[in-house]
Amino acid sequence: MIQDSSKENYSPSEDRTKSTEENSSLKLVSSENLPAKQTPSRIKVRELVLGIGVGIIGTLAITKLVSVSPETSSDSATLVLTETQGTAQRVTVGRVDVDFVNRTLKATGTVAAFESIPILSPANGLQIERIFVDEGDIVKPGQLLATLDNSVESAQLQQAQATIAQREARLAELRAGNRVEEIAQARASVQQIQAQITQAEADLALAQRRVERNRSLVVDGLISRDRLDELLNNAQIKQGILQQFKASFQEAQEQLSKLEAGPRKEVIAQAVAELAEAKAQYQINAARLKDTKIISPVGGKISQREARVGDITKSSQALFTIIENNRLELQVKIPETQLTLIRPGQTVKITSDADSNLKLQGKVREIEPIVDETSRQATVAVDLPRQTALRPGMFLSVDIVTNSSRTLTAPMNAVLPQTDGSYLVYLVQADNTVKAQVVEVGEILPNQRMEIVQGLKSGDRLVLKGAAYLKDGDPINY
Repeated sequence: MIQDSSKENYSPSEDRTKSTEENSSLKLVSSENLPAKQTPSRIKVRELVLGIGVGIIGTLAITKLVSVSPETSSDSATLVLTETQGTAQRVTVGRVDVDFVNRTLKATGTVAAFESIPILSPANGLQIERIFVDEGDIVKPGQLLATLDNSVESAQLQQAQATIAQREARLAELRAGNRVEEIAQARASVQQIQAQITQAEADLALAQRRVERNRSLVVDGLISRDRLDELLNNAQIKQGILQQFKASFQEAQEQLSKLEAGPRKEVIAQAVAELAEAKAQYQINAARLKDTKIISPVGGKISQREARVGDITKSSQALFTIIENNRLELQVKIPETQLTLIRPGQTVKITSDADSNLKLQGKVREIEPIVDETSRQATVAVDLPRQTALRPGMFLSVDIVTNSSRTLTAPMNAVLPQTDGSYLVYLVQADNTVKAQVVEVGEILPNQRMEIVQGLKSGDRLVLKGAAYLKDGDPINY
């Protein structure tokens, strides 16, 4: 229990001495109070976190020092400091979480045309008649580049059209078949026989009912056996008449089908096949005529023009070469020792030192199978988005995401750098005290978090604000 001093014993020099002693008792935790094992960290991480920690410590220390007014007595200052030391320090607390962290490989690359497309003539042995483009011209997909002599192909197409018309007329004549009157008569015969079948079925049903009624009369002796036999014979006659009508109906239907289909099915089938052949020949001739027009399959820039009016086309000779427009790739040089980290489909973040606003994202398309013997590097092709700002020959920086792993992360302001190069955190215990814990840190991550390599586990609670005034075992309040 601190006793309050009387005003008679007050001395300015004594007050300054006590204040100095009390202020000196506010010490930061140094590496001398930590475990002997220290873990090295990256220099950049240490400098950044050390700068933040020193700033926080200085600000809080100044706040504490100026909180005691010069007009306050030494006893009052001692009382304030003693009460602060005796009570729980109010702090804020954060958690250690498990997050996904992308590991990246830094490299540089050059923008290049995605593909140079040679344009060949699909028709061989034809003379070039006209040329519509020259080197340096910008062309669109489907644009006409040149035409070939097509006099023979045009004549063949007209001949195929005439053949189709002739064979269509022949097929129509065969399909017309018999006269309409004959077909109508056969259809009426079918309907008549169908009516007779209906009547015969009714007569048979009546005869069968009579037989069934008279069977019981014979048993009772009310009629003779001969009468029942007569009824049975009549029912059999009705059954025979019905079968005859059904047979006649089948014949009439077949006759009607023949009349409707025509007299010679095999002739019609042959005519159908001949018409199909003529149409196929027409398609071939139309395709040959179309091949006399040289069309650009893509949009781009004419880099070479080998075609000349009057030349005869060859299947192995390119008439034009087009650099496809807006289809660019980034050719990145990767050392052979790091090729195992690259695979198709990986995300690539792209920036430019010349243009800070240029921030793109691409994907690894392929890895060239040959490693340069001199530089010991291989070329990795990266697909680029369609960007008007990109030009072949541009030099860009890339970060290739090699993998994504789960790692422990902690709020960056919970990690305190120490003078010996180690890093310290204050773990919140179940009894609301803190434990000083040395940790090994990794990379600085987005959202003001830091990778924890060793020393913590997921779910641990760490002191954030107020850690500068703590030491191992201190009580806290949050």
